[in-house]
Amino acid sequence: MAESYDVIIIGAGVFGSGIAFELARRGMSTCNVDMHAAPGYGSTSSSGAILRFNYSTVAGIELAWEGNRYWENFESYLETTDERGLARKITTGHVFLRTDEQLYQLYLDRLSETGVPHEEWDSTEMAENLPFLTLDSFGEPCTLDDDRFWADPEGSIPGGLYMPDAGYVSDPQLAAHNLHTAAIAKGGQFRFNTTVTKVLTTSDGTAVTGVALSNNTEIHAPVVVNVGGPFSASVNDLAGLSGRDAITSNPMRHEVHVAAAPTGVDFERDGMLVNDQEQGVYFRPEAGNQIFIGSADPECDGEDWVDDMAVLNREITEERWNIQMMRLAKRLPGFGVPHQRKGLADAYDVSSDWGPIYDRTDLDGFFAARGTSGNQFKNACVASHMMAELIVAVGNGHDHDGDPLVVTGRYTGAQLDMGNFSRNRSVNPDSTGSVLG
Repeated sequence: MAESYDVIIIGAGVFGSGIAFELARRGMSTCNVDMHAAPGYGSTSSSGAILRFNYSTVAGIELAWEGNRYWENFESYLETTDERGLARKITTGHVFLRTDEQLYQLYLDRLSETGVPHEEWDSTEMAENLPFLTLDSFGEPCTLDDDRFWADPEGSIPGGLYMPDAGYVSDPQLAAHNLHTAAIAKGGQFRFNTTVTKVLTTSDGTAVTGVALSNNTEIHAPVVVNVGGPFSASVNDLAGLSGRDAITSNPMRHEVHVAAAPTGVDFERDGMLVNDQEQGVYFRPEAGNQIFIGSADPECDGEDWVDDMAVLNREITEERWNIQMMRLAKRLPGFGVPHQRKGLADAYDVSSDWGPIYDRTDLDGFFAARGTSGNQFKNACVASHMMAELIVAVGNGHDHDGDPLVVTGRYTGAQLDMGNFSRNRSVNPDSTGSVLG
């Protein structure tokens, strides 16, 4: 006889493990199914794990500000210990360079409206706080084969928007393991090295009943949650939901790189998260006085959509390495471009407007947390809380599509309207069209 649970969760990254913990602490029996060998071994382990608060919507900022408090209280939140140790928040601060005036003002207005701490820095304050960074202005992002890349500066950047509470989580894979351990302590179960081959439904196809697995067995539950990361669109297809949602998501390949800080600069101690829209990069400190560098998805770079995750190129390419290193060198004059490539390549689960989907679906009992678009690691814990609240409310008869659930933030008390993260929302007109959301 097939095993039965209250909830089956497809995926055991930081979101899948987090949802398991939140449901298990509510007394539900859960089983996570993951294709990898351990929690967080998928796209979670390739995350920059950045904690920032500049989003294009008030809802996005409120979610990130609430999510930040989970990381600041992570040990007490977990209610257990992990023999591997604890992932921790490292506060660096964050400066958004004032290179795009429209986006700068949008963030300034949104941060002011939500009350998230921030400061406007002029060029003098920038120089005092980041003396190793140049404010030379080079115009819009371009590629190395464009003559404009090598042109002299066109002026200077007037300053930046500083957010003191920003930072990053020390080890994203460990964070997933911590949540996995906390879920097990509450009774949660996990099956690794296992894939879902079919989503099982009632005879009339209106409600979920469980999943079929790659070992030719079935497990049953009245609730199934799709947290498949870059595989989430394929999981939705298994449930017969292809083309049913207004907001879709698909995998997009990205690379992140790590390189040594400039000679004489203690970037690990004195650096911070920097977003440079002009160069199309963001970067932050990394342990060992290194710099973690990611792409802000400038239009000139194009989009690398993944048709088949089974053949995803997970190697750092010379082309992407060279352009990211050269872009960083233009902002950090003392940076010596290294020849040995170091970093990670994986896929983001990118939604139509680069914002997340935390919602039910048209198949009763089937829920999804997807479209995290490379910018939602910071919200894994708060989103897990919201998803658990949603699953309980819908199970008790709440009409979430007609009356979107509003969840009270555990730490800030913010009223988090889940309608903002609906599969059927309108595309956000203020979206950056990038990892910034």
